[in-house]
Amino acid sequence: MNDIRTDQDVEVLVHNFYEKVQRDERLGYIFNDVANVDWDVHLPKMVDFWSYLLFQTDRYEGRPFRKHMPLPIKEGDFDRWYRLFEDTVDELYEGAKAKLAKQLARNIASSFELRMEKDGLI
Repeated sequence: MNDIRTDQDVEVLVHNFYEKVQRDERLGYIFNDVANVDWDVHLPKMVDFWSYLLFQTDRYEGRPFRKHMPLPIKEGDFDRWYRLFEDTVDELYEGAKAKLAKQLARNIASSFELRMEKDGLI
């Protein structure tokens, strides 16, 4: 099994991960029914986001936390998101970048959850 080495690897990771999110009973509801995500627009943005985090590319601009604020996120949703991400990475890759991707995802999930709790959104 290879590590995450290229943007194509990031694309495979992102697409596989969000396929799981879309099928997930809880997260699929948030993304598909409430946020009504346009996946043809969202997926390339997420590839850019993860490429930015893992390879320091400059293609991503945005403030992802703000987009989550109006969503009906409950306690445990970010853990669920992280578990799906971690499982996807583990199915596809191993190595330093794979480990970094999981660490970054854990940090994002924890940070978002703490901020939403602080703001009384969860």
